[in-house]
Amino acid sequence: MEKKNFDLTVLPVKQDAFGINIRRPFHPILPKINQGALLITVASVRSGKTNLLTNIFGNSNFFRDAFDAVYIFSSTIAQDQTGRRLKEMFPTTTYDTFDESKLQRILDFQMQQDEDDREAIAIMLDDLPNYLKPKSLFYTLASNYRHYGIGLLSYSVQSFKMVAPIVRNNATNLLLGTLNPSQLEQLSAEYSENFGGKENFKRMYRIAVPERFNFLYARLDEHPAILHKNFDDKILFQEK
Repeated sequence: MEKKNFDLTVLPVKQDAFGINIRRPFHPILPKINQGALLITVASVRSGKTNLLTNIFGNSNFFRDAFDAVYIFSSTIAQDQTGRRLKEMFPTTTYDTFDESKLQRILDFQMQQDEDDREAIAIMLDDLPNYLKPKSLFYTLASNYRHYGIGLLSYSVQSFKMVAPIVRNNATNLLLGTLNPSQLEQLSAEYSENFGGKENFKRMYRIAVPERFNFLYARLDEHPAILHKNFDDKILFQEK
């Protein structure tokens, strides 16, 4: 039998082109909204969470005008001046109840468009209520949001336990503001394997958040994952 040389290199399967039609460039340290990003923000009351989100969606150095539409679901957005500013920026696409039928209509509208021309949108879910079930559309969307042209799916909470496991598992980015010891312990248990173990993760958090209004920023979709203090270009931690 004639001897044949075989190349047993495992080749990648050719992928269809995929991307979200973001309207303008953005800083590379920010979540990769052209690929689809899921951001979880956790911070205690009066520690700058709403101000941070207002900058993310309304500051031209972040994502202002990067999306064709921004949809906000928040039952507390009108309770402080900063939250009202967000509502003023997106008056027709801000909802004060977590109504799944409204969310479904947004998704249906997105799917009615041709994939190549689908609008790039952001959905912000702020202060999730405790009555949402784990299989709520607001949570299960975390597994397939990119297919709807959602460049940024943002979950913001005061308590990490409000975030369903399916959301935690699909997070690409974290913003962690002022946390109590219990909250920090939960987050360390969830994500520390990317950052040298629980004690090292907590140490990095304390460096990044020495006082209120600072935050630890995690880029989980990098390999290896990266930690920053605030949005400082300097890397705080990346495992070698």
